[in-house]
Amino acid sequence: MKNSRKKQKKRKKSLVGRFFKIMLFILTIYFVGLISFFAYAYLNNDKENNNSNLVTNIVSKVSPKLPERTIGLIACTDSGDNRADAIMLVCYNSINKEISTVSIPRDTKVSIPSDMWNIMVQNFPIIANDNPDMKKINSITYYGKEMGMQFLQEYLEKLLDIKIDYYLKFSFDGFRYIVDSIGGIEFDVPMRMKYSDPTQDLYIDLQPGIQLLDGDKAEQLLRFRKDNYNRGYSRGDLERIEVQQKFIKVFLEKALSINSILSNPKAYLSALNQYVDTNFGATDALKYLPELKNISSENIKSYTIPCSQDMINGHSYVIIDDETAKDFAYDIFKKPTVKQEDIVYEDSFNKSIQILNGSYTSGVASKSKELLEQNNYFVSHIGDFNGEKVEETRIYVAKEGQGTDIQKLFPNSKILVNPEKAENFGYDITVIIGTKRN
Repeated sequence: MKNSRKKQKKRKKSLVGRFFKIMLFILTIYFVGLISFFAYAYLNNDKENNNSNLVTNIVSKVSPKLPERTIGLIACTDSGDNRADAIMLVCYNSINKEISTVSIPRDTKVSIPSDMWNIMVQNFPIIANDNPDMKKINSITYYGKEMGMQFLQEYLEKLLDIKIDYYLKFSFDGFRYIVDSIGGIEFDVPMRMKYSDPTQDLYIDLQPGIQLLDGDKAEQLLRFRKDNYNRGYSRGDLERIEVQQKFIKVFLEKALSINSILSNPKAYLSALNQYVDTNFGATDALKYLPELKNISSENIKSYTIPCSQDMINGHSYVIIDDETAKDFAYDIFKKPTVKQEDIVYEDSFNKSIQILNGSYTSGVASKSKELLEQNNYFVSHIGDFNGEKVEETRIYVAKEGQGTDIQKLFPNSKILVNPEKAENFGYDITVIIGTKRN
């Protein structure tokens, strides 16, 4: 009798469990279908169609207001050893509807922090005697294993003094799959590219000129550095990045277009499921859904982080100066967006001005002070700049519209709007004289 009651209870629990599983499955299908319907109806919005207008209104209500900027980290890794072959920061500005892509050279020299390095050594004891201050940035994803993207994100956040919202890592397998799914990319290959490396199963063979690149050929383009006779880009990795940026601009415009997404949604879902590791979820996608209509080649800007190349112990490195990188990052990722029509231009006659000599020539700050005072400006302080030497003269101001009048007195100068830096300097305007002044 007791046994039969126990069996009945187990059967009831089993039925209840099955019921909830079925309901969960139905709700999941319903939710995915609902988002798909919203996406399809919104992207095919016809102003004469009341249903589409209704969907537009619903999407605008359920989608929270976007932040001024959203920053994402993208890394494309070699399928073999998980080293980041291409690293890029992507920033979407919701005010001016621009996408800024910033390439980080894979050969960038990094000093890996001790907490990260200790975990990397646990993953690969063979590197215990290596110098963590002499590594390249593309090795972070490799040595970090499952924490590789987190480490890469943390390193770039500290280097550039920014907050990265999302990360996305995918292999070249996924890249090839997407390129093939959207019908290839038409691109002008800049030179003859031929290279083979059986150890990596890498074979590149491209002719120069405009052509339709499928996934395999697109990968060859992005991965080419030099041929087997050491002939390739004259400026090394930096020129390679310029070609990658041109391709990625065309790729993004096509991959994010409404027609590409709607013509083959299954390919995008398959790519996300099989090849992508990301913290960008479905609810995040819903927030940015209305922005897809703003994507075009005209509002995609490409940059490379300021850097130089150097040979150290027989190895080629890309060197990034911390302060220069932070200035650049502020301009791209943090500077408040002001529409051109809202800028109020101010003269600098009543501003406190500081001049710092950032060149190799002594007496430049004094001569610049004389020049400004001859034009009725007031110079509060002159001195030497202790940071890295750069060619262009930099004029730091607190907001848009300041410093434009004195910029005319300094050929090849650049205005940098950075209230944080201006406050640190302690003057309204700080002019740092560069090494190239004409």
